This record gives sequence, C-alpha cells and structure tokens, in this order.
Amino acid sequence: MEKPIYKFEYASDGLWYEFESKNDDKIIKKAVAYYPAESLDVFQLVFGDLKESGEIDFFAVSNNKDMPTILATVIETLYVFFERNPSKTVIFKGSTDARTRLYRATIAKLFYQVSDVFEIRGLKDNDIIETFVPSHTYYAYIINKKNHE
Repeated sequence: MEKPIYKFEYASDGLWYEFESKNDDKIIKKAVAYYPAESLDVFQLVFGDLKESGEIDFFAVSNNKDMPTILATVIETLYVFFERNPSKTVIFKGSTDARTRLYRATIAKLFYQVSDVFEIRGLKDNDIIETFVPSHTYYAYIINKKNHE
C-alpha cells in the first residue's frame, strides 16, 4: 500500500497485532486481532483501543486525528495474516453502522491498490454475498487472498 502506516508488532501466528496511534497530545495503544469464527477457515477481524486488561475496546472513540493511518495499518495486518494463513477467510464489520460505512469508503478508496492481492466481497443485509461494489451498502465485508494455492 502507498499510505503511511504505524509500525506494529505481531504474534508469530499472525493473529494478534499491536501499535500506537500518535498525535501531538497523546499516544493510544491499539490492537488488531483475528479470532476464529464458527468455521475453522473463517476469522473475524476486530480492532480498537487496547485496554490495560489486554482486552480490545472496539467501541472506543479516540479522536486522535489519524484515522487514515490507523485504517492503513489495519489493512497492512491483513497482508501479514494471509502470509501465515493463505487459505483462510477474514470477515469484519464496524462496531457501529457509521464505522461500517467508514470501512466501505476506505475499501472503495483502496480497492484497486489491493484487488490484485485480495478478493473483497460484501455481505448484504439479506445474507447475499457479492463482489464488493463501492456504491452498495453492506452489513459486513469478506476478504480472501487471491491465488493462495
């Protein structure tokens, strides 16, 4: 990707990532995690502020004025995840409707940069899955690595 990202650390299995969101006033610890869903081949991506307890607060509103860098960093974790888990599927949605719309806008902006590596699909409210279309509304997003054999 061509956007700036934060340096992150990650677990060797590619399922846990940590980085710091920085501005002139504060530093906020962030985490990205990939949790197995009902199927062993599907992982749910979640991210948010990392609490001192080690839990992720995905409802936190940090307003650190670096959302593009944060989202670019989260997308970069997908590359590492799929390096270690090439045949798996990732599904994610926002913790709020507004965040799900933000993710649609972000995917739309980056779609052509990542579409040679990732297959991106959208899950509509009626449980129909389709190839991502920037103007369509989705409940969640599904990503696979292309050519993972």
